Amino acid sequence: MHHFRGLMRKLISSSASAEKLKKEQYLKNGSALLEEFIALCDGKCQIPLRYFSATEIDRAIKHLENTMEIFNSHIVMASLDNRRVLMRLVPPKYFENLNNICRDIAITSQMSHLKSVLKLLGCCLELPEPVLVYEYVDAISLRDLLFKKHNAKKSVSWERRLRIANEISSAIVYLHSEFTTPIIHRDIQPSNVIIDQNNGVAKIMNFSYSISLPPGELEVEDVVCGTYWYADPEYMVSGIVTQKTDVYSFGVLLFQLLTGKKVNMVDGKIKEWPNNCVSSNIEECNVMDIADPAILAEEHGIDIQQQLDDYLDLVKRCTLSKGEDRPYMIHIAKELRRIEKCFRALTQGLH
Repeated sequence: MHHFRGLMRKLISSSASAEKLKKEQYLKNGSALLEEFIALCDGKCQIPLRYFSATEIDRAIKHLENTMEIFNSHIVMASLDNRRVLMRLVPPKYFENLNNICRDIAITSQMSHLKSVLKLLGCCLELPEPVLVYEYVDAISLRDLLFKKHNAKKSVSWERRLRIANEISSAIVYLHSEFTTPIIHRDIQPSNVIIDQNNGVAKIMNFSYSISLPPGELEVEDVVCGTYWYADPEYMVSGIVTQKTDVYSFGVLLFQLLTGKKVNMVDGKIKEWPNNCVSSNIEECNVMDIADPAILAEEHGIDIQQQLDDYLDLVKRCTLSKGEDRPYMIHIAKELRRIEKCFRALTQGLH
C-alpha cells in the first residue's frame, strides 16, 4: 500500500506544469474513452459515470485500507466521498495500451446493472493510467478462494461452485448477445472473478482484452492476448476470435471449480501446476476421482454423482471439441441452470 501512495503522489502535484499535464491527460484519455463508447454503443448510450479528479483520487489513496492483486493490476480498498470504494490501479510496468483500459471502462459501465458484474461508479482520466472506481464489496478473488492454502476449501460447497458458474455464465451470455455485435472477453479466468463475501455473488471484471465482432461476421482476426493457461489453443495458433474462444476459457474455469486445483488441459491431458506433469486423460477420468474432496465432504447423504458426471461432460464439450463444435454460451448457461436445479431438488428431497 505504501508503494501505491508513493506512486500516486509522484503523479499528482499542484504545480502549474502538473495542472497542465492533468488537462492534457484528461483530453487524451477522454478522447480515447469517447471513441470506445461510440464504437460500443453506436453513439446511442447514456454514460452513467462520474469523473473523479486526480485530487480526489489522491485523497482516497491516503486512506487505503487493503489491497487485492488481480492479474496485471491491483484492487485497493479506499475511502472516497466518505464512503468505501474499490479502485483498480494498473501499475506503469503493466500499462500497455490506453485503449484497453478505456474499453474496460466503456463495457463495464454498460454492464454495471448486472449483479454478476462489479459495478463501476466512475473513473479518473487526469493520470497517465486511468483509475477505475467501483462500488465497495467485501471481496475475495476466485483464484484466492480456490487455490490459497489459508482458505478453508471445505467451505466452498458444490452448491456454491454451481452458483458461481451460473453467475459468470450469465454475464458472458450478456456480453455475447446484448450489444450491437457480440463482444468476446478473451480473458476469462479466476483472477478476473471476485466473490462478494457478504452474499456470495460472483462478479466478473476486467474487460480490457475484450473485442467486438464486426457487424454480420462470426469471427475477427487480432493479436493474440489473454492468459496462456486459459486461452483457446486454436485462437493462439490462428489469432481468430469467435464466441467459442470464450467457451474454451470458461470450460477451463469450470474444470478448476470442479477440481479445486490449478489445472489445465493440453491435448486432452490434465496438467497440474506447478509441476505441469501430465496426470491423466480427461476422457478416461472418473469424475469422483478428480472432483475436489471438499465437494464430497460437504454433501453428506446426497448422491451427486449424476450432477458431477453431467458437469464434467459439459467441461469436455467446452474444451475438447473443435471450436465450431463447442456449444454457445447460452446453451452452457442453460445446462448449468439445469444441473443446479437438479441439485436443489435433491437437497430439498433430503429435508
